[in-house]
Formats: sequence, structure tokens, C-alpha cells
Amino acid sequence: MTFSAAKTSFLSLLTGAFLISAAPAEAAKTDPRALGTFKDWSAYTWAEEGQKICYMLSRPIKSLPTNVRRGDIYIMVTYRPKSRIKEEVSHVTGYPYKDKSVVDVTIDKRKFKMATDGDAAWLPGADMDPKMISAMRSGSKMIIKGTSSRGTDTTDTYSLQGFTAAHKQIRKSCN
Repeated sequence: MTFSAAKTSFLSLLTGAFLISAAPAEAAKTDPRALGTFKDWSAYTWAEEGQKICYMLSRPIKSLPTNVRRGDIYIMVTYRPKSRIKEEVSHVTGYPYKDKSVVDVTIDKRKFKMATDGDAAWLPGADMDPKMISAMRSGSKMIIKGTSSRGTDTTDTYSLQGFTAAHKQIRKSCN
């Protein structure tokens, strides 16, 4: 899957995820279904083009600077068992990133770099997702630093409490 195709797929997933709270009952059959909340992480399942996918997400426990307006901010792991790329980590920052910039991620003492496109950041190679997920499973805190298109440096801090349980749930539900 190309970066552009992955982003399009991701954006359609997000649209559905945020519609679930406002959707009428008859539309709920096609909207994401909650699998549970695991401390600071929530897990969901969704059907996309006839394929079952699962995802988990968390919102930051702290975002700096506090004096800037941003949209939705979250980190997400998407699990697509039928896809070539089974698991994918992405970060949505609530503003457009600086063009062709890099996001720095620190999980305890491990460091990762994510590529940006619009308001999303992704790991540049599919081989990096399992490494980052492993670090998230064993870590306690994740810090993501990026720069907006206006030059504002931001720092989002995430708790990893509940990550492992939510990760197990999405794998169990999508297999």
C-alpha cells in the first residue's frame, strides 16, 4: 500500500470513528464498534471494503504549548490482518505539519522518527511499525515532538498504560 493510499484509508477510518458518537442507530451497523477501554487506550473494529480491521487509539495526557489552537490529537495503531502491512502506527497532530518535516518519538529511552504528510505522521518503513509497537508494549510513556507549518514546536505526551491490553484485544478481535 502506498503512503497516499494508506493515508486515504486512514482518513476514511477516522471519519467513521468520529461519526460513531453522532450516528443514528440504523447506521451503526457500518460504523466502528467499540471493543473496550483499557486504561488510557480504546479499541474498535470496523469493516472497510469488506475487510475487517481493528484499531486502537489514545489521546495525549499533556500537550505543549498550551496557548495554541489545535484540532484532534491522537496516536493510533491500525491492525489489518488481510493486508500486506498488518499493523501501522500513526499520529494525528491537530494542525498541518511543516512540509517534509520529521517527527521525533521517544518511548522511554528508545527513539523513532516519523515522516509527515498534512496533519499525520507515519513510520517511513513497514519494518519500523513492529519495532515501535514492541517499544510501546514495554514502555510507560511516549513523547512526540513536531513542528507545525507555522513553525510552532509542539510536544505531545502519551501514557502507555493499557496499550498492551488494547493491542491484544484488536489482534484477538480481528483474527
